Amino acid sequence: MKLLLINRRSHLAVLLLGVALLVPVLGQAAPRESYIQITGGSAAQLPLGLPPLKQESSGIGESAELLRAVVQRDLTLSGYFALLADEANLEPSSAGIEPGDFDFDHWRVPGAVGLAKAAINLEGGLFTVRLHVYDVDSATQILQRSISGADPRRLAHQVANAVVEAFTGSPGIFDTQVVTIVDFGSGKEVYTVDYDGANRRSVSRNGSINLSPSWSPDGQLITYTSFRDNNPDLWVTDLRTGRHKKLSSRSGINAGAEWSPDGQEIALTLSKDQDSEIYALSPDGAIVARLTRNWGIDVSPTYSPGGSRIAFVSSRYGSPQVFVMNRDGTDQVRLTQMGGHNVGPAFSPDGSRIVFAGRDEGRFDIFVINTDGTGLRRLTQSAGDDEDPTWSPDGNHIVFSSSRGGGGRQLYIMTADGNHQARLTDGRGSYTNPMWGPKAQ
Repeated sequence: MKLLLINRRSHLAVLLLGVALLVPVLGQAAPRESYIQITGGSAAQLPLGLPPLKQESSGIGESAELLRAVVQRDLTLSGYFALLADEANLEPSSAGIEPGDFDFDHWRVPGAVGLAKAAINLEGGLFTVRLHVYDVDSATQILQRSISGADPRRLAHQVANAVVEAFTGSPGIFDTQVVTIVDFGSGKEVYTVDYDGANRRSVSRNGSINLSPSWSPDGQLITYTSFRDNNPDLWVTDLRTGRHKKLSSRSGINAGAEWSPDGQEIALTLSKDQDSEIYALSPDGAIVARLTRNWGIDVSPTYSPGGSRIAFVSSRYGSPQVFVMNRDGTDQVRLTQMGGHNVGPAFSPDGSRIVFAGRDEGRFDIFVINTDGTGLRRLTQSAGDDEDPTWSPDGNHIVFSSSRGGGGRQLYIMTADGNHQARLTDGRGSYTNPMWGPKAQ
């Protein structure tokens, strides 16, 4: 119970990495000291009370329980919060959710620093959640919002986004999706899943081997390499229509495609001239430019957020290493100097860092490095291989594929500093090549 003996304001500062004052969110009446900025993840977590939702309509108990369970999982996976157990809830069931309808002391005693209370009703096929978020210490409301939707799971992600916004000033990323390759034993198919591994939906259904999926900037198209016609060709699927189209079927590999942030180009590896080199294609599959001309294999191109730079992997000096170059292929510079096998680079959304998988001590782990080659840091060190890292749209989390635990590979999430590693997928099938999609429009 040491927590109760520490001044709450001092404890809050210790709990969160980068505690700072924020200008209040537009339309909120809370004092600015109620806003807490959480940056980059932290080993410490904010104690948060999240009581069951008040049910304002009959027959919605199952939906209310599902919604709360998803919100709980979202907030736990964020790494920002330590949710108080239901057993620690001291307030009577008659307590309300609005200011003046409950006693903050019922939450101070068990150690809550934040509090999220909500009510749910159903009308005309739409669920509506009335959400109130509080700073328990100052007994002030820092966010009030009404959120509606027909799907309780998606609605839950939006509620969790609002809770994160109340404490950080920026919404969470819980309503985003990840595209990934899933192997159920009869081919490797492209699927999308919610960021938490739930709600799996197939993109390809060709019974072949499909690899390296990538989102278009608007989240409407997914490109991937498929062997469906007995050659590693580049395909694109329109998620709005479900239609599939072949973009590049040049002799040899057409692999590792990624869209430029402006949607005007697709960078990928072609081996039509025997050597594996990186090219830029137009969205209709025409070659725009050849970007590399070196001995060795050049693969896995990925654009910087502004689109001016490309990171890629090259074996031109023997072992695979991460390189960076300008978008037109000039100024090619080796970035990683340590390790004999560094692959799968991805720029952080702010463009300051690159995450990649590096082989060390006989297995792959996730590393991050500044774009100038400094600040190399290991983020994972597990008993299995950790590969295919991909950033969340806000840069605060990383999803990756791991063989830890045995069996098939599964998707895991962690905060950008490597803390709070947790498995997302349910163990059925093997998951590889994840790529986090853009924020929901």
